[in-house]
Amino acid sequence: MRQRTFTTVIISLTILALSCSALCGACAGGSITATIGDSIPLNGTVQLADTVYLFVTGPGMPPNGARMENSNAAVITGDPDTFTQVMVENDRWAYTWNTGRVSGGLAPGSHTVFVSTQPAAANALSGVNYAEIEVILHAAVTTATLEVESSPADAAIYLNGKYSGNSPRVFRDLAPGEYAIRLEKQGYTDETGSVTLAAGDDVKFTRTLSPEGTPDTTVATLPATFPKVGETPPPAPTTTPLTSACIAGTLVLAGLFFRKPD
Repeated sequence: MRQRTFTTVIISLTILALSCSALCGACAGGSITATIGDSIPLNGTVQLADTVYLFVTGPGMPPNGARMENSNAAVITGDPDTFTQVMVENDRWAYTWNTGRVSGGLAPGSHTVFVSTQPAAANALSGVNYAEIEVILHAAVTTATLEVESSPADAAIYLNGKYSGNSPRVFRDLAPGEYAIRLEKQGYTDETGSVTLAAGDDVKFTRTLSPEGTPDTTVATLPATFPKVGETPPPAPTTTPLTSACIAGTLVLAGLFFRKPD
C-alpha cells in the first residue's frame, strides 16, 4: 500500500483550537481528506499534562468512540487503558495514525479524532480540556486504469494474448500487474508493448501503426538474345521436302502395322 505524507496537523489544547498548515493539500477548512491506508501524523501542544488521550468516532464504530488502533474497542470514561495514550514531552505530543493497520478496519466516510487531557469518551467531554479534527476517509484504491489508443484508430487490442476490443478503449478496475499489449489492424504492421500497473495507476498506452510494405511483384524473365553488331545471325531452320523414297518407306511401315492377320 502506498503511503502519502501529510503536513502535521497542529492541535493546541491550551486554546481548544485546531489549525492545519496552509501547505497541506489534504487539509481544508479544519479537516483532513485521506485514503484508507494512508498514515496521518498528528501533534500538538499541551500544558500541565504528562499524557493525552486519543480516540476516534465514525461509521460502524462505538457511538462514544474507539481506540485509534482498534475500531471495535470502545473507550470508557475513567478507564485510561481503553484509550490510545500518548506521552507529553516539553509540552508537546505526537502520534501517527496508520489508517491501514487499524484492527477491525475503517469504513469510508467522516471520522472525528479527539484528544483530551483526561480519559473521557465523546459523551463525557463537558468541562474537559480537549480538541477535535474531522478526517474524511475514502476507500482504498486496489485497481488500476489503462487507456489504449492507436493511430489510425480501430485497431484490435490484445491484452495478454486475449482480444479485448478495438482502440481507443479505457480498461478500468484492472488488477495490478504486468500486461502485454498487441495492436493489430489490416494493412498495418502489428505494434506490441507492455505496461506494469500498480494500484491507483492511470496509464495511457499509445502507438502509431505503420502501413505494411508493398510486396515485390517483379516477375523474373530471361533476357532476349540478339546478335552483336557485325555478327551474322544464325540461319533460320529449313524444311527439307520429302523424297519419293521416304514416302514409299513410310507407306511400307504403315502396311506392316495395319496388315490383317491370315
